[in-house]
Amino acid sequence: MNELKTLKTTARYINILNKSWIHSVKDLLQHFPRDYENREDIKTVKTLALEQNNSIKIKIIEKKILPRWSKKLYEIATQDRNWDSVYITFFNTYYQVSKLEIDKRYRITGKATFKYGKIIFSHPEYTPTEEETKDISNYNIGRIYPIYSEIQGIKPWRFAKKIWLTLPNIPALFEEYLPDELLKKFMLLNITDTFTNIHFPDTIKNKDKAIHRIFFDRLLRVQLHSIINKNKYQEWFTNIQSEIDRTIIQHIIKKLPFKLTYAQKKTTKEIIENIHQDKPMIRLLQWDVWSWKTIVAILSAYHIHKQFGAQSVFLAPLEVLATQHYYNLAKLLLPLWLRIEILKWSLSKAEKAKIKSDLIQGKIHILIWTHAILQDDVKFKNLKLAIIDEQHKFGVKQRAFFKQFWNPHLLQMSATPIPRSMALAFFGEFDISIIDEMPAGRKPIHTKIVSEKERIKLKPWIYDKIKQWQKVFIVTPLIEESEKLENVKSALTEYENIKNLYSDISDQIWLLHWKIKPKEKTIIMDNFKTWRIKILVSTTVIEVGIDIPEATIIIIKNAERFWLSQLHQLRWRIWRSSIQSYCFLETKVRSWDTYKRLKAMENTNDWFKLAELDLQYRWAWEILWVRQSWEADIPLSILTDIEFLKQIQSAAQRLLEEFPNLDKLPELKQYINKKLWNLIV
Repeated sequence: MNELKTLKTTARYINILNKSWIHSVKDLLQHFPRDYENREDIKTVKTLALEQNNSIKIKIIEKKILPRWSKKLYEIATQDRNWDSVYITFFNTYYQVSKLEIDKRYRITGKATFKYGKIIFSHPEYTPTEEETKDISNYNIGRIYPIYSEIQGIKPWRFAKKIWLTLPNIPALFEEYLPDELLKKFMLLNITDTFTNIHFPDTIKNKDKAIHRIFFDRLLRVQLHSIINKNKYQEWFTNIQSEIDRTIIQHIIKKLPFKLTYAQKKTTKEIIENIHQDKPMIRLLQWDVWSWKTIVAILSAYHIHKQFGAQSVFLAPLEVLATQHYYNLAKLLLPLWLRIEILKWSLSKAEKAKIKSDLIQGKIHILIWTHAILQDDVKFKNLKLAIIDEQHKFGVKQRAFFKQFWNPHLLQMSATPIPRSMALAFFGEFDISIIDEMPAGRKPIHTKIVSEKERIKLKPWIYDKIKQWQKVFIVTPLIEESEKLENVKSALTEYENIKNLYSDISDQIWLLHWKIKPKEKTIIMDNFKTWRIKILVSTTVIEVGIDIPEATIIIIKNAERFWLSQLHQLRWRIWRSSIQSYCFLETKVRSWDTYKRLKAMENTNDWFKLAELDLQYRWAWEILWVRQSWEADIPLSILTDIEFLKQIQSAAQRLLEEFPNLDKLPELKQYINKKLWNLIV
């Protein structure tokens, strides 16, 4: 009874459903409505809402054909219970018209429009009223009615009709997998009532309860996945607890050429205490882009070496960023007798072999690496800490790579601001540290929305800033022109335009984008640092960690094409010194939504406020990158409900406490259905 053929539909429709991953009746029942209409509210002609769906009771008065060039237009005159006139029209559908009988009463549902001096329903749904027939299901009239997304020509009403017919199969297809105690504690509908009410709810309250249970289950999967992954990572290795030698950190702090902020000190303390616990650390370090989180990571690596004689690895997403980290960290660590090396593609074969040999002998204390070069032939003598920069650029598989090295402590860092609710929902396996304190002596960046004309008028002012030994970033969303995005100038086109605009310094204007080879990128960035380049036209390749203290101006072309978190990261590329910095958001679009988003960039530098706003304009999985796209339809009201998310965490913990070997139980099927388990493992 689970085959689509039992639906009595065509082979064409079955093929369309199969292509949309609907292969069975059970799959069909998991194609949930995107919205609902309250068809219990029966209108009269005087109370109709035009250009909206309405339900109304009418009596058929007259049927006639209106002349048209190529189609037959059937017009049916009707009256409501107050004898006010309303009309129904059908094009070329005599079969539908023939079923409507004069002097009979019907309930119709559809969009009411006002044309030619008449109120008209075009191709409405209709059902005889109860007074006229006793044999009727009324699945589409006089109730809360589900609206489904159309799939390749399969209309929403077809889904509604077929799913209505499959409702009796729900008890046989879906077995409850949560214990009764859990259902009662969190006041959840059972699985049968959930699937019945998600499609054809009896009441608005039951519809809301069904939606609550569906999203509870989806986020419960994520929590179970997170906790089980954490348990699996930590169960194979027990860290030897030891007393913290606090003089180690005190010693290196005295050697630093600057003072740590309170937030940096607090975070360092959290990490080192975590390192000394009896399980490997799994911690997410969040930081605003103006906070130097690298020093926190490197203090942790220094402590690891001095206290345990162990090694650390520092992963960066780009070779140019890895190289930058290498030079910055070498200045700090070489005077402290720590050897730091970098492993990257541009090294010769002999250089790579030497580094790998010294690494396995323990002669290298800290290795700077890129995730693109993760290789099985790289071995460590005693790896105890893996630091992963820009964690959203790395997948679960890359992180799992380190399990072969005796499950070292994991410190994952991200400058992508993740709202607290999302961190709670999707990062259950992580302890979280946040660096949110601005270093002393920095001036807030002046941010302003500008048009192209206003940006061109800045030319004399930019010349003046360049004479003061300041530099300029110009960022564009694309490398090449796109026919679909005609209003978005590519980096190549913008590069030529800027060279023409600043023709007397055209030889000092260069271009940087993702397609340029690593060696060329390094040369370009070195030239930008050493004043051979004064204006750098770039794509978002500069979004991640590029450090040029003299760059104080950034112009972001087509700013409406970027999310707030991207704009925030790009903006803070120019906040690397005490000099006043300026960010210009250039856009042609003047829609209210676009203006509100970009205005937020003018009004605040608070990364968490911007993250919350970002969440309103984009899907959760787009922010998190590494998570599953099926989470995209979890509504904002759920993702910002802290108490609800805490409930789910509590439920996951309770389930795992009752079944500590949940992932190994052969009788698991009675608690976790196959689909859920596939997501977990």
